[in-house]
Amino acid sequence: MTLPADFLFYSDFNCPFCFALSERLLVMGEAGNVHWRGIQHMPAAASHDASLADQTQLINEVSVVRKRAPEINIVTPGFRPNTAPANRLLMNLEAQDPKAQSHLRTLVYRAYWQEGRDISDPDVLAELCEAAGLTFPGLELTEAGETLLARWQQEWEGGRFQRRLPAMISRAQDKPLLGFPTFDLLAGFFAGSALPIAPESLAACELKPRQVVLLVGQGIGERCNTTELEAAYEIVTVADPEAADRWMKGQSCLPDMLVLDALSLGGDAFAYCTLLRQDARHRQTSIILLLQGADSEQELAAFDAGATDVMFDLTHPKVCQARLDLQLRATRSTALLASLARLDHLTELPNRREYDRKLEEEWLRASRTGTSLSVILIDIDHFKAYNDHYGHARGDDCLRQVAKAMARTLRRPADLLARYGGEEFVVLLPETLPRGGRKVAQALAEAVRELQLPHAHASCADHVTVSIGVATGVPKRQGAPRELTEQADAALYRAKKDGRDRIREA
Repeated sequence: MTLPADFLFYSDFNCPFCFALSERLLVMGEAGNVHWRGIQHMPAAASHDASLADQTQLINEVSVVRKRAPEINIVTPGFRPNTAPANRLLMNLEAQDPKAQSHLRTLVYRAYWQEGRDISDPDVLAELCEAAGLTFPGLELTEAGETLLARWQQEWEGGRFQRRLPAMISRAQDKPLLGFPTFDLLAGFFAGSALPIAPESLAACELKPRQVVLLVGQGIGERCNTTELEAAYEIVTVADPEAADRWMKGQSCLPDMLVLDALSLGGDAFAYCTLLRQDARHRQTSIILLLQGADSEQELAAFDAGATDVMFDLTHPKVCQARLDLQLRATRSTALLASLARLDHLTELPNRREYDRKLEEEWLRASRTGTSLSVILIDIDHFKAYNDHYGHARGDDCLRQVAKAMARTLRRPADLLARYGGEEFVVLLPETLPRGGRKVAQALAEAVRELQLPHAHASCADHVTVSIGVATGVPKRQGAPRELTEQADAALYRAKKDGRDRIREA
């Protein structure tokens, strides 16, 4: 099979980052230069089996796309479909009209990410085929087709891509680009300029499907038998902390677990553990110290250094699997709980807890740099009357629509829109002067007006509106982060007192 395109794109229809990148390729006019290779990010995914963990991951991924690509229209589907049928369909259509096939690929992506349809359903795929002007060929593949899809899957699952999506590669220069890139990085990639292989800032998936275990120590493979773990996890072995640092520097993702062999590393194992814990990126990493034997002093020293746990004999593969897998599952559970704790599931926005955390972080940073910080508080006008008249189901839908409309107005990755409580929202704008805060507030108010959601019991308009309070200041070390929120709240109170559907500044 000839591949005229210069660039290969390993993509999955149920990945929002692949969808967003495909939309950007269309805008840039580069879609024709790309040969698409359909793979499966989550082969076990099924539209009829949507767990809380899957839905939380979906919400997190969509929120990242909205933040990094606000120009792209995307909704959060209620499930993650199996994409094997769509991949088989595109494979069967390989020899038909390339332009119509490219259109069909876009229709499949949009059917799922904009309409929430089940693209694993053959009837849906047949309908999309008809819309693209193509004859539905069925979903049965030849042996050669199945072999090719399997080869693409194996290529993507190999170490080169670290199972990341999106994954593109320049065939001419043998150069990969992983993660969700900016327009500038994409343009540079197509132009052949030098790029970082996989910068951490382009990380796509919040929850990696295959966790990485990094074994550190000369001969640690003999003391830590990971045979039973190799199918489920990526196992990497290096000789010493310096080699571990070099390996991590060259990767797009940090390891989920480090096992440090105190027998071969000696005191360096404890020192390296302490060093890792001082790095904010490793605060949640599971670090195991593998000691020579039971020794209470060494165990205490290991925990003082920041070790998650200490172990002694992992030479038996089943014992090694049981002990390390327990820690890795705990890491996954912690990540899920952290996501749940930060998220408001109704609006899919960060919640009050996450806003307070981010405010404190930005307040401290601004107090060091002497830059200004803006806070915007938003209240939906007469929302109790809206709920009483239209019902709480319509009220929930109103909150969701208002949240999405306001989220589309934010352009910078550092800007944060969160649900503050009830019908109130809050926006945090780092490095923003009063003029900038006012401009964003006006855009927020206009986005809600443009929804034209009917509101029969509002005193200020016949549709849903918002009142807004804005506060801007240069934080001082001796001050408290809540001061700025309190000033914005006072301005919001004035906006409501003055008749609602307006903006007031502190």
